[in-house]
Amino acid sequence: MVGSRFCELYGDHLIKADLRGKIYIDITSSKQVGDFFKRHTFEWLILFSAYTDVDAAEKQRGNKKDLCWQINVDGVKNIVKACKKYLRKLILISSDFVFDGTHGPYSENETTGPDLNKVSWYGITKIKAEKIIKNSLKDFIILRISYPYRAKFLEKDDIAKRILRLYKTGQLYPMFYDQKITPTFIDDIPKAIKLLMAKNQIGIFHLASPEVTSQYEFARKIILVFDGNSPEISKSSVKEFFKKEGSTPRPINGGLKVQKISNLGFRPTSWQEGINKIYNQSKGKLI
Repeated sequence: MVGSRFCELYGDHLIKADLRGKIYIDITSSKQVGDFFKRHTFEWLILFSAYTDVDAAEKQRGNKKDLCWQINVDGVKNIVKACKKYLRKLILISSDFVFDGTHGPYSENETTGPDLNKVSWYGITKIKAEKIIKNSLKDFIILRISYPYRAKFLEKDDIAKRILRLYKTGQLYPMFYDQKITPTFIDDIPKAIKLLMAKNQIGIFHLASPEVTSQYEFARKIILVFDGNSPEISKSSVKEFFKKEGSTPRPINGGLKVQKISNLGFRPTSWQEGINKIYNQSKGKLI
């Protein structure tokens, strides 16, 4: 979802490796990754590949032989090993789920976790991936995003499409009013990567809406824009929801602060602006 948009917007401009067409490799295979690096010349590798189904990942909690750990941790380990050997720079797309959600929005210098009981298994694998990169490489960018959404991509759900689909089918469940989120407009990501590379930046950066919202507020806005109605939506408490046995941990007071990337001259899209933009891009037909 993120990688495909990057290719749509900047593929011809930024992808200058000696590649011809698509090349498929399994990043969990150290040999396949090593062979790829050996055969191709490039300066930066942007790692969009990740296991991102948070609820499915939670069912794998503690299992390092299952897909979430293999892709998000072992796969990153293989990429990092090759980057170090062949002197390549690495960009990892990470998430605000690396934080436990006790006092967000978070800045880049805050400690991940720290209460891992409040962090999903998906978030734990991203924490581990970030540590591998920080401990092994000098030339890297970790770009954390939050609830990414876009237009013109039906292959995968996001917060925008999921809310609209459920609303239009009469299945919209009560929306959390007390969860802090800062959704990332996906078109910002390729532009931010381009800027960070051009300015030779290294380190951790956050990219998200500069304004905090809730699932409830986001749902009201997107339904109003796409449906033209001011909807009656039921509210629910995320704090009450997480008291249920078996619920997947998610940041309650989550989200990301974006002052660091803003200081470089980048203006992240607010969640309100982002909804208007995907409406225009999709000509009012997101789903």
